[in-house]
Amino acid sequence: MEDEHRDRIRPVINPQGNTSPTKNQNDKEERLNSSIPLYRKKRVLIPLFLFAIVALAVAWYWYLNLRGFVSTDDANIDGDSVSLSSKMLGKITELMMDEGDSTQEGQTLVRLDDSELKAQGEQAKAILEHARQNVLLAKINLEKAQEDYQRTEILYRSGSIPKEEFDHDRKTFEAAEAQYNIALSQVGVTKSQIEVIRTQLLNTTITSPMNGVIAKKWVVPGDVVQPGQPIFTIYDLKHIWVTANLEETKFAFVHLNDPVEISVDAYQHKHFKGKVILLGSNTASQFSLIPPNNASGNFTKITQRIPVKISVENYQFTKESNPSLLLPGMSVGIKIRVK
Repeated sequence: MEDEHRDRIRPVINPQGNTSPTKNQNDKEERLNSSIPLYRKKRVLIPLFLFAIVALAVAWYWYLNLRGFVSTDDANIDGDSVSLSSKMLGKITELMMDEGDSTQEGQTLVRLDDSELKAQGEQAKAILEHARQNVLLAKINLEKAQEDYQRTEILYRSGSIPKEEFDHDRKTFEAAEAQYNIALSQVGVTKSQIEVIRTQLLNTTITSPMNGVIAKKWVVPGDVVQPGQPIFTIYDLKHIWVTANLEETKFAFVHLNDPVEISVDAYQHKHFKGKVILLGSNTASQFSLIPPNNASGNFTKITQRIPVKISVENYQFTKESNPSLLLPGMSVGIKIRVK
């Protein structure tokens, strides 16, 4: 009997030489598996356990980072900027600064060619001297004409000369007086011309209107610039802020002085603090080159964005040593904790 039992449980060798359980063993294992409850099977428990962990992680992240926040990555660093330009037509002879250089208010940055203006100034001074001499001559003629007129008036009243001679001397006196006034006005006009030339000479030296950094140089020495043509673009890096464009569906939750968390793309491991200091009064699309006109028949509704100005509180500008230099135009992400 024992030999027969061993023969029944002996594994069967298939033609390829591999061993496999017998049909009875397979049936026995199936009955055992079917008798195990579903909640105790590993192939069910492990996926459920992993799904629960992921759900808890997502819920915890939402609670810490999204609940009570309004966020956007449509934001960038912004700051005061000045486009430095010339008031007059002129040739650039010297540029004192280059891109990246720091500048102080009142510091000379550009010099224009002033040789022609200096020549005009010398010419105007010569004209002024000539006008002054004309004043002296006109004054002498006026005094002479006045004396002749006074004598003629006495003789006319006494009846010694005819009225025609008296009228002639009176007209001569009036003409001399007019010539004297013209000479005086010519002196004033020449002085005004000299002041204009002096002002233009001052405009050939262009100074910085504020403290900042040269962000862009638009010309080189030798270029002839037109009035209003940009020469330098200067940014004030000490006073910067964040301009965030919030969706209009989130704008109602934001208020002034709401705290803000700021993350700069350039510095992944450093965060800045701030607060809302200004809410925009128009959507950003209103300042586009061609504002949208929704009166057309093919209207498509698009969620608009409203600019919000955010201060950066824990930031100090030190160009030489600051490892986290914030520059205008940098991309940032913001999270506003709403009340």
